[in-house]
Amino acid sequence: MRILELDAGNSRLKWRLLNKGQVISNGFLANSEDWQYELPRLFDQIGRVDSARASIVSGDERFTLLSAAVNQHFNVSLLKAEVKEQWRGIQVAYSGLGVDRWLAMLAAHHVGGAEHKESSSKMVVSCGTAITIDLLSGSGNHLGGYIVPGVGLMKRMLHTRTAQLPMVEAEALTMTPGTSSADCINNGILAMAVAMINTQQSQYKAAYGKECVIYLTGGDATLIQPYIHGECFHHPSLVMDGLGLAFEEEG
Repeated sequence: MRILELDAGNSRLKWRLLNKGQVISNGFLANSEDWQYELPRLFDQIGRVDSARASIVSGDERFTLLSAAVNQHFNVSLLKAEVKEQWRGIQVAYSGLGVDRWLAMLAAHHVGGAEHKESSSKMVVSCGTAITIDLLSGSGNHLGGYIVPGVGLMKRMLHTRTAQLPMVEAEALTMTPGTSSADCINNGILAMAVAMINTQQSQYKAAYGKECVIYLTGGDATLIQPYIHGECFHHPSLVMDGLGLAFEEEG
């Protein structure tokens, strides 16, 4: 069974192809690219597909475009993940939760191998266009979360909403005080992102007497991870790992 998985985020369309449950190829398209032109080229390279499923946070228009392209090229329907209030051990805290956050929590709750601690509380952090934080109890209850601008978005906001501050493209290398405007922006934004996550870890420990296991995903995860306190794992494909769980029957 060859399954195409799609994660349509605010900046990129990430994709991967599974064959018998194993990832055999993957990549991404930027949202700024011409999907009408790029999708047929990409799908030609992918080859045969027996099933397709997607996480969509970039709008209904994107899903309509993707669904039509998948159906036309592979003659299969594109399944769209939808948040369920209670599913596979996860109980969401409120309606209107983003599907990408739900999928990431599903995957974090079911991560296998040596790092799986079913009774452990978890903090699921996506470091993308936005930084989102979701807290999960060991039993799978969603305790709520946070949404703030991501590292790149904060840089663009400072540049576009101020008269003289530069746009900084390079990644920050440290959180020490900057000695130029560019360094002050870069290091300061990284320090803010890191402090946001570490503060939630400290608050959780103060409230419950134990730390969360932190699961990081998103494009800036590797930038942020070295500064995170406590047990922390980087899972680049956490959202797509949740897609399979979203469509599996509970058993």
